[in-house]
Amino acid sequence: MKLGVALSGGGIKSFSQIPILRVLEDEGQSPTYISGTSMGAAIAALIACGVSAHDLEALALEIEEHLISTRLFTRPSSKILPFSKEKIKGGYVDGQVLEDIFNDILEKYGIKHISDVKIPLAMPAVDLKTGKTIVFVSHPEIFNSNPNWIVESDISLAKAVRASCSFPLVIAACEYKSYFLADGGIRMNLPSQLMHAYGADKVLGVTMNTGEGFEDMDSVMAIGNRVYDLMVTTYDEFLEPSIDLTINVPIGDIWVFELGKGKLVLEKGQEVADASINDIRKLKEPVGRFKRLFKKKEK
Repeated sequence: MKLGVALSGGGIKSFSQIPILRVLEDEGQSPTYISGTSMGAAIAALIACGVSAHDLEALALEIEEHLISTRLFTRPSSKILPFSKEKIKGGYVDGQVLEDIFNDILEKYGIKHISDVKIPLAMPAVDLKTGKTIVFVSHPEIFNSNPNWIVESDISLAKAVRASCSFPLVIAACEYKSYFLADGGIRMNLPSQLMHAYGADKVLGVTMNTGEGFEDMDSVMAIGNRVYDLMVTTYDEFLEPSIDLTINVPIGDIWVFELGKGKLVLEKGQEVADASINDIRKLKEPVGRFKRLFKKKEK
């Protein structure tokens, strides 16, 4: 049985996906294919590189600590200033810094190009110029693309992750080829469709949606994040019928860039992972003949 795992975007909230991946690993159900959007893309990319879900927790907390110590999200880049020779656009955080951090991590695993990964990987971004969904794919030869997507495979893994993570108005857009790339969550926050395109028999989606618990009405940034979350939740719910199992970790009291909450988010993810073990085990059950035929037709 070929299992596809789709990880939604959510910034620091995506840390909650790690305990669920750890349960999959412990149950002998590591993904055959994996996809992720935004921070989910970073996690998916590391899993695709062969990083154990057990090791990923410590690595994620290490990255969080580095981002806090460098004040990357609290001190705007000097590249937003009018006189800057390397002016960034679309956000106040320099995405190149994130790309460099990720590159340093990938070097330890001998990974440079997206095609170097061990597990077939796909990550979306959006070209702001055309509005098209750009999908970064590690194994294009087995990827059955949708006509509405543009598939790119000749790119470094770090740059592809950066592009998918370029949250509008916060992280500067990523310029690649003729594209002006922003967060894949604009069009595909839960990239389950990419798992069907790889030919997965079953798809597990991991989200962090919540409809309640927002009270921070004095923060413009928090309100903007809340609006984005609600739009994303609507789209994720639309996709649910095509997903075999959706595990949702409801985190409403922590916003996307609230660094310092990583451990708390991991604890919330662990609670949901423990409660979902039986559902995860059911993924091992064979795919019925009718469903397999239906999925082939769906492609």
